Amino acid sequence: MAEDVLITFLPDEIIELILENEKLSFVDVVNFALTCKHLHRTVFFSNKFWRIKFFQRWPLLKEAYKKHETKIKNWLGEIQASLETRKELMRRLSGMSAKNYRKQELSNSELKEFDPLFRPDEGSHPLAYNFCVDELTGLIKKSDLHSNLTHKYYAQKVIRYMRQQCLTEEWQRFTSLSPSEQILERGAVLVAQWSQPEKYVSYSCVSGQLDAIAEQTKNLLKVQHPTHPLFSLPSEQFRLWRSKNIEDNQWSGVRTMQVIAALREVMFNRLGFQGDSEMYCSSEMYYSSENSFIDQVLERKNGIPITIAIIFESVARRVGVRCEPVSSPAHFFLRWKEKYNVPESEDVEIYYIDVFTGQFLTKNNCPRIGRLSMYPMECYNSLSAATAVEVVQRMANNLEVAARQCTYLNGRAARLRSALELMHMVRPFDNATILDLARFYMLHQMDLAKLVDVLNRIQEGSELSSRGPACSILRMLQDYENHMNVVREEVVEIKRRKPEVKFAIGMIMKHRRYEYMCVITGWDSRCEASLEWMNEMGVEELSGGSHQPFYNVFADDGSSRYVAQENLLLASAPQWVNNFEVGRYFCEFNGSHYTPNAEKAAEYPEDAEVRNNLITT
Repeated sequence: MAEDVLITFLPDEIIELILENEKLSFVDVVNFALTCKHLHRTVFFSNKFWRIKFFQRWPLLKEAYKKHETKIKNWLGEIQASLETRKELMRRLSGMSAKNYRKQELSNSELKEFDPLFRPDEGSHPLAYNFCVDELTGLIKKSDLHSNLTHKYYAQKVIRYMRQQCLTEEWQRFTSLSPSEQILERGAVLVAQWSQPEKYVSYSCVSGQLDAIAEQTKNLLKVQHPTHPLFSLPSEQFRLWRSKNIEDNQWSGVRTMQVIAALREVMFNRLGFQGDSEMYCSSEMYYSSENSFIDQVLERKNGIPITIAIIFESVARRVGVRCEPVSSPAHFFLRWKEKYNVPESEDVEIYYIDVFTGQFLTKNNCPRIGRLSMYPMECYNSLSAATAVEVVQRMANNLEVAARQCTYLNGRAARLRSALELMHMVRPFDNATILDLARFYMLHQMDLAKLVDVLNRIQEGSELSSRGPACSILRMLQDYENHMNVVREEVVEIKRRKPEVKFAIGMIMKHRRYEYMCVITGWDSRCEASLEWMNEMGVEELSGGSHQPFYNVFADDGSSRYVAQENLLLASAPQWVNNFEVGRYFCEFNGSHYTPNAEKAAEYPEDAEVRNNLITT
């Protein structure tokens, strides 16, 4: 009691300073404040204190609150709103498996139940989207050894949905801007955010990195050319160039070349930007998704031409130099002219910037472009500069190619879906894109209603050349939907064990012949595959043929396989199976085995005892 009395005599500022210790949680602070009326008043009426505790707990929300911070009069209320949103998010997330256990890919319509949680137009807190993304990101990043794997599995699907819903609206705002405000780096960041929903990709961070390169360029220019007119400009001018496209170079030809020379030295020699050294070895390496993400290229200093070109253009713009992106069918270039907006009759030298080296190329010194062929620069001089929207379309196309060519199976379907939906967002009425996306949706038995709506709009308002293909695709989708309406919903069969079934779900196995690690997700007492599959796989050549048990497994290369019992061995050294789908059926990794979630355990109710006996013996 004496200590309690003494602390009340401390100045309020000292009490707050003690409670600001990061090790003290909200619960600790509240419990402390409830010990007496004086401490209750001291703690609960300090808005500044609760602001500090808010950002201690959720530091990544600082950027989201920048525009709103001065308007917030009750930070304790913000904490309560954030906690309530996160609690409801986890409640809904925990119910996902029961509803979607049989589905690999979820349609957006099946995730709309989360809309009221993060959409202000449906009643959420203005920043609830940021609360949800922060909570989901934390869950996804948590160690697999200390996570509910099923919650983590569905968190990846929910965060993708939330991010892409918001980014679609951001894209619409971007395309409504004037051409001068549609800067390349914003489009590139949107692509990186769309394609990496589990990662915090901040535009302000990317912009800050570009600012830093511009500052290094100015510092070098100051050493080389201290009288350059760039140094007489007010800071407001640089802020304007940072956020808007410029119509022409701001300097004379000689002065502009001095700026570009400094930028080339900084980017390609001092910072080491270059094309991915392995990208020419294979098309898969060239189209590797990471080479299209501006945040990763800024970090690794390696990328493909389009991403490095965006970085070069963005920095050049910050120091008063205009560069134009040129998107030809086979190549992507960055073009620079001594003067822009001049009559066609005026002879202006045109340069192309080799974004792998920073060298200037003209029709007189054109080297090989690509690996195998020569292309004269003259044929590109007539091409118009690409708009920011066209550059994003090109990036989306690259990501689709990357997803199709990638041989890494883990998450391959999700990557392809993401790329196709990005293509559809930037080209919503393109029939070829709609057809590709429709095929993906049909393969995974997903909702086609949104695509049907777009096709109907094309038929109503487009020219005949577009209406014809749209009508054909629409008929295909309608036939598919009619077929699916006839097919009954799959009923989960309770699997009762038979003596010949030796293993159980959740057990970590090793393939006898190919030696890959895997986890059992299901079994049949005999092979239930088609005759064609059995012939192709040589099932009858096995000693037990098709009459032995067969097991569905998730392999550590990301694949799902169907394996005969005689080909499986209990792993002598069990380990984590690297398969993105594990959380769909299992909630915990125990080192020796995986624990089935409630839905999988209910499907195989007799497997737990067998699994435990085999693992402990």
